[in-house]
Amino acid sequence: MEDPVISKIKSQFDKKGNPAKIPLMSGKHFFEARSETDGVYVDNLKNQPFLPWEIFSEAVNCIRENGGKAKKGNATNSRFGDPNLGPDTLEGHIASKIYGCRIGDTVFKRVTPVASILAWAGICENTRGQISFISDEKELQAFQSENEISPAFSEEENGEGSGINSLYFQPDSKQSELKNLEAGLEEKTQKINELHEQLTDKEEELDRLKKELEEREKLFREKDSELQSLQEKFMDKSGEAVNLESRLIEKEEKIDGLTEELRERAERLSTLGEKLSATEREIEKLTESIFIKDKDLKTLAGEVIAKAGEMRKIEEKLAGKERKINTMEAMLATAEEKVKKLEKQLSACEGEEKLAIQLREKEEFIKQLKGTLASKEEAFSKVSEENRKYRMQQKLASEGLKQIEEQKASRKWWKRL
Repeated sequence: MEDPVISKIKSQFDKKGNPAKIPLMSGKHFFEARSETDGVYVDNLKNQPFLPWEIFSEAVNCIRENGGKAKKGNATNSRFGDPNLGPDTLEGHIASKIYGCRIGDTVFKRVTPVASILAWAGICENTRGQISFISDEKELQAFQSENEISPAFSEEENGEGSGINSLYFQPDSKQSELKNLEAGLEEKTQKINELHEQLTDKEEELDRLKKELEEREKLFREKDSELQSLQEKFMDKSGEAVNLESRLIEKEEKIDGLTEELRERAERLSTLGEKLSATEREIEKLTESIFIKDKDLKTLAGEVIAKAGEMRKIEEKLAGKERKINTMEAMLATAEEKVKKLEKQLSACEGEEKLAIQLREKEEFIKQLKGTLASKEEAFSKVSEENRKYRMQQKLASEGLKQIEEQKASRKWWKRL
């Protein structure tokens, strides 16, 4: 027979609707609860929304055992057996009786929806920190009376009405109790009818489940045959797997050889990398030296250009000197011819004193011309020496330029590498 607490909660769902909005203790906030055959599902317990019907029966037992009032208990940051989560609290009683928690275990908080549903069903009063029956004496008497009328329910189920009629012959002091029993009997009769309807539904559901079971058995037999064929295929595949394993071993040996060869090549590559690094450093040094040579070449080119200007001036001076020397040579040749003429005249006129004086003047003039010619020849030799040195410098400069061009060409070769 169904527990009266569970029957009353189900009756409240029938009246208020399923699912129903259940108010919390403050009355300002609500949560949704849905009645099912195995219990109640709520939406304020996160990933554990299910509350079996036994929770509500044990909650009422806990309140009755504590004289009609019980502390709710607090599972937050507490373990079962702590002062605020003892077995005499509603939370601790449910954790122990329904979920088998022991001393020291953690407890999932369920007291809020349980107390709210009991209060919504009109069974208990939900206050801060505790829960109690709405009226202690009447509630205790009602639950005791409902437990005592089980024989009357059995007689009603067997179709014997004499038990109910005999109750009317009790003393006057029990008339009120009989009325309560009649009301409870009517309620139980209604519940029995509901249970018969539920039983019919269950039978229909059982038939449906039997059909589903037969279909599943048929499917299972088909799967069994498929499994046998798969086992046969597996045996064939196992032979292939052995061949594949042998081939895999060969491949692994080849991979080992390739790995060793790859390691050797990596070592060679590392050596080549070191050589390349050294070569790059040498190239950098050569680049720096070429850069310095370029600077020196530019400086030398500037000096050569300056020297070239100076040499042009010297050549111009030399050309002027040569022209003067040529003029002096021509004058000397003319003077020599005059001297020869004078010598002839002197030979013809030896006795004449005047010619002797002229001859001495001519000789003095010739001496002056010879001194001038000697100085001119000395200057010409100096200019020739300077010209030789200049040409030597030009030759050295051209050789230096050639060497720099060769270094530049070698640097381009390294860059292409």
